[in-house]
Amino acid sequence: MEKMNKRKPLPFYATLIFICAIMTVLLTLNFRSENQIFDPMEKALRLYQKNDYENAIVYFAQADNRNIPEASFALGAMHFSGKGTEENISKALFYYEKAAESDYTPAMITLALLYAHGEKVDKDSEKAVQWAKKAAERNDAEAQSILAGWYENGIIVEQNIFEAVRYYEMAAKNGDANAKMALSLIYRNGKGNFPPNIYAAQRWEDSMKKQKKLNNLFRNRPADYIDKAIP
Repeated sequence: MEKMNKRKPLPFYATLIFICAIMTVLLTLNFRSENQIFDPMEKALRLYQKNDYENAIVYFAQADNRNIPEASFALGAMHFSGKGTEENISKALFYYEKAAESDYTPAMITLALLYAHGEKVDKDSEKAVQWAKKAAERNDAEAQSILAGWYENGIIVEQNIFEAVRYYEMAAKNGDANAKMALSLIYRNGKGNFPPNIYAAQRWEDSMKKQKKLNNLFRNRPADYIDKAIP
């Protein structure tokens, strides 16, 4: 269980969240020629994709002036990593928090992880939990899984298996396969003062199998592909 809940070290993890957010937005763009691009956010993303960080940050700033949370988040990541500008952690936190206050959950998760690990910022467990819970309340499966792992293993919070199960179940209902695995193990074996429940364990194991089969179907594989591959 501890291996499964281990998080990637920062700043790599925060950078990964940023890259995923950028790629998600890029997939929604129309492929137009450069002289047809007038939206600063779109222009910034295209420049960033070309590794032209110094110009990208200029257009992200223009988009941020229009209160686009993705732009605020991008500025936070660029100031945090020193891309297109000098590293400035104070500015990075300002922009991350601006995006988070606009209900942008990747920014909330990034702040939670930064404060939890104390990477380039003072470690602050209270702020870490606060931001993670805000994202979890907005039904973000990643935040729910992070909180569950913290409560299960007593990381930055007092160990509480009941709270861990509560957050794992939230994440599992949002399709998080790792959360389903964690629940099946906790219910099957019990943990601490949390009693085993073989029926609940079987329910989550069945849910995992169903999810694997659906994933295979979407990839044009036989429904039992994974079951055959694993002895």
